[in-house]
Amino acid sequence: MSGLCRSILSNCGRIIPVTLLILLNVRILSANDQPPALPDLARVGVAEDISSTTHVCFSHLKTISPQQLPYLAYSIKGTRKYSNFITPAQVNDKAVLTFTLVNSSSQPQSVWFCPGFYFDSIYLYRQTGPPDIVQALPAILPPDPDSLGYRKITLAARDTGVFYAVLTFIRSPINSINPSLTKESYVTYGIVFVHKTKTNFDIITNLFAGIMLMMIFYGVSEYVQTSKPEFVYYAGYCFFISSMLFLKATLHNTTTAFNYFFESFLDNIMFCLGHISYMLFHRKFLETRKNYRSLDRILFWGACAIGLMTVLYTLAYFLIPDFRVSNTIEDSTKYVLIIICLLFIIKGMSYRNQLMNYIVMGNISLFGLAILSQLMIATNFKPVRGPSVLNLALFYYEVGITIELIFFLIAITYKNKMEITLSIQKEEKLKLETERKELEKQVAVLAAKQDERNRISADMHDELGSGVTAIRLMSEIVKSKMKDMVFPEIEKISQSANELLNKMNTIIWTMTSSNDSVENLVAYIRSYAVEFFENTTIDCYFSMPASIPHREINGEKRRNMFLSVKEALNNVLKHSQSSVVKINVSVGEKLVIEIQDDGVGINMEKLRKFGNGLHNMKKRMASIDGEFEIANHEGTRTTFGLLL
Repeated sequence: MSGLCRSILSNCGRIIPVTLLILLNVRILSANDQPPALPDLARVGVAEDISSTTHVCFSHLKTISPQQLPYLAYSIKGTRKYSNFITPAQVNDKAVLTFTLVNSSSQPQSVWFCPGFYFDSIYLYRQTGPPDIVQALPAILPPDPDSLGYRKITLAARDTGVFYAVLTFIRSPINSINPSLTKESYVTYGIVFVHKTKTNFDIITNLFAGIMLMMIFYGVSEYVQTSKPEFVYYAGYCFFISSMLFLKATLHNTTTAFNYFFESFLDNIMFCLGHISYMLFHRKFLETRKNYRSLDRILFWGACAIGLMTVLYTLAYFLIPDFRVSNTIEDSTKYVLIIICLLFIIKGMSYRNQLMNYIVMGNISLFGLAILSQLMIATNFKPVRGPSVLNLALFYYEVGITIELIFFLIAITYKNKMEITLSIQKEEKLKLETERKELEKQVAVLAAKQDERNRISADMHDELGSGVTAIRLMSEIVKSKMKDMVFPEIEKISQSANELLNKMNTIIWTMTSSNDSVENLVAYIRSYAVEFFENTTIDCYFSMPASIPHREINGEKRRNMFLSVKEALNNVLKHSQSSVVKINVSVGEKLVIEIQDDGVGINMEKLRKFGNGLHNMKKRMASIDGEFEIANHEGTRTTFGLLL
């Protein structure tokens, strides 16, 4: 009797939960009036959603025996609640689905069951008799690389079956439960439709990735040309973030081993490495170590903190089974990034620098949209109703990155402009410094020349002048002692000494630097002309301004101008047959000396072809960029011009 009682109680313990579930189903069905139709394998197409007739239970048990499956506490509200959002605590649990399928056809039917995204393991069971008789089904996958999320279910003709699916989530915050059936012959189309058909968001994400790919090329090319490390860091930032976005779009909803690894671990690693590179870029690009020390410390320690949290995340992922630990570290990393970005913006706005302003504006855009993206992930917030890219958190982060890229390009343009301007200023400064040094060198050389000229003129005056004067005096003494005796040679010695003394005085005057002025040149010419015509039959009239402005003129120009005038005066004395010569001097932008005689004039056609006088005057004036003109005008007019 006691054994019979135990058997009854045991059966009651198994039957009562099922009975309660049935009664609860009856209550709900009566409330809704019309129960949802059970999925019919004969009518399944490419992808039939069965979430409304599927019930779910989350279990903390590490292992669940088939006999326990009918007695779990299933939610009878379907699985739509979990179509987009699974909590971190639920990711740690096993998700158990139960659903009933029918086959209304007269032939056996097979379908492929997909519970949603993403599941590391899928085990199917079928209730084959009383509630405690549950049999495991073989794990049959479709012949497609993207098939880890599918299992085969077969029902006999006119058969009905209750099925259970024991699921283990991958360690990712983007898991979802979206159970669907695909007809066996349509599995290829079903996989393409569910997994490989690109949405508008995937296309937009690929566009963002393409933009960042161009920035990678830009950063690498700039580094090759300039060897500036900031462009390597920016290329690294674009590489990690664009690779993450590209893989997000390419692997979206695919059930492959690589996508499981990417969604559960690799995407966060790429995200962290990208932002570490981003902070290093800011340090180099803005030269914070030199210009903004407090901001540099924020970026340096921020990069260290993100690096440390990346290491901790890696250790937690591989060593700690509880997903909540790694997920908490991942969320904390994002919050730390937000804090760093906020501090950067606040500190950067305090600097009155145009380049800093552009970078800060880009970070403000990225910060604001990243905050919105993180809030949407944390709260499952949807800005608009219905399916839209505006309901996807990653879209706002991508928009923030794009706006930041625009401000980065503006900042690069501005910095290049400033660097070009600074480079030109440095070049001009260096050029001016070089010219100044060259001028100082020339002045020093000129001063040395002047000193040498003065020394030579002084030596000539003191040494040669006294010697020539002595020769002249001695020749005159000899002439006086000889009285009536005439020696032509002595007379020639006296005349040669006189001529040599005059020429030496001219040379000394030319070489003396204190005479390097127009006023001294005019005075010397006047003195020479008056003395030259003093003992001749020609009357000399000299006209010059009452006041001559002080204008410097170097020794070479003085010498050539004087010698040219001297040659012209000598021609007047020898060839003009004139009685009057007038010398007019005018000083303005030019020094003009005009010599006018009243003689017979000059016949240019009868001049000797190789006459030295005119040739020497032309040559001397040309050597100092002067002007020379000779013409018949009531005698002969000779004009010399020199631009001062």
